[in-house]
Amino acid sequence: KESQANLHTQMAGNVRVFNISLYPIERGFLVLRNVPQILIGKNRINVMHEVITGFDADRLKHLKKHKDYFQELQDEYRYVHQSQGKSPDGKLKFVLVNSYKELEEQLEKDNTLIGIMSIEGGHVLGAADDKAEKMTADELTALLTENIQTIKNWENPPFTINLGHHFWNGLCGHASSFKPPINSAVNQNKGKDRGITAHGWHVLRELLGTHNGKRVIIDTKHMSIQSRKEYYHFVEMHNYINPKDTIPIICSHGGANGFATMDSSIKDNDIAAKARPHRLYKWSINLSNEEIQIIHKSKGLIGLMMDRGMLGGLDTIAKIVELTDEQKKRKEYCKIFLDNALQIVKAVGDKTGWDVPAMGSDFDGTITHMEPYESSAKFPQFQQDLINFLEETEYNKELWHGYTPKQIIEKIFYKNAMAFYKKFFV
Repeated sequence: KESQANLHTQMAGNVRVFNISLYPIERGFLVLRNVPQILIGKNRINVMHEVITGFDADRLKHLKKHKDYFQELQDEYRYVHQSQGKSPDGKLKFVLVNSYKELEEQLEKDNTLIGIMSIEGGHVLGAADDKAEKMTADELTALLTENIQTIKNWENPPFTINLGHHFWNGLCGHASSFKPPINSAVNQNKGKDRGITAHGWHVLRELLGTHNGKRVIIDTKHMSIQSRKEYYHFVEMHNYINPKDTIPIICSHGGANGFATMDSSIKDNDIAAKARPHRLYKWSINLSNEEIQIIHKSKGLIGLMMDRGMLGGLDTIAKIVELTDEQKKRKEYCKIFLDNALQIVKAVGDKTGWDVPAMGSDFDGTITHMEPYESSAKFPQFQQDLINFLEETEYNKELWHGYTPKQIIEKIFYKNAMAFYKKFFV
């Protein structure tokens, strides 16, 4: 219930450039299963909703009555857009940018915070609304086309959008994302693990196309393995045919699962037992070596989360949480974070693997943060802790490929993202 990445914590953490995620909350969060209201009462149901979503009761009451995702998206966009300008004390300035050139210009100005617009979840486009079920296929296609055109016409259109998210949205299947106890309270089963639908392919072509405005890059986080497979093939074919107009694959916030292939990622169901005994978090929402290689080939990017639950196995993280020595706890969190980065480098197999990992905190999402690093204000501390850990331990030095600890951590914290923006944020 405390903001982890507001403008003040960003400045305190020396964060100048960041993605702003617009996210009208999915209705799946507001329908709890296995919790009979008659047994625990309406008030306690509302309290559970508040705990799971972070929204207060009045906001939840509004959301339950109003079910137009696209209208909520536009309201969120207007709020962010109108928030540009100087802070009340006049010491800071917040701006949105539409290109790397604009980003560079704003970086020259002191105390200016720079936002890049993004959208988390294709449910906002209309196929997941109740009214979509009453439309013909052609009517829904027309609505999706119109809504995509609207966001491309914004003064600050999104740079990226997640096609999938936590629940079925009529566009693509999603991966299991909730661990106990939340997975027993909300139901992700509908559409889980499916591929991309006909309307999903239409949306992809409209978003990635330049016939209707700037390209909006697809963020693959939360898509099911089947959907990711289909999308990767699409991108591979496009990039082969259009070598001067390639599409990068980006997974904005996640981790590595250590599996060799996508098929091995889903050989066993994503249940707690699968995530428990291993060093890395083994669920299919994280990335296999095969996927890391595909993303690397596309000149893409993988944002590493600050969510401890997505970085390590359940037993591994439980042992770290139990540590009472603060210094040791910080070192263990640095180690598990680096294990994910090193897995990316192992998968790629050479020095260019270090061009792939970036910072994808997911702060202010539904994450369980690493206790010593609870907000973006702690990024300088985390950055220095990581450098110190590598210098002191020379951890997996054979995978550094000649980089110094400082160079490695700078690439993860900002240099890889800036290189990505320079190439694709045009």
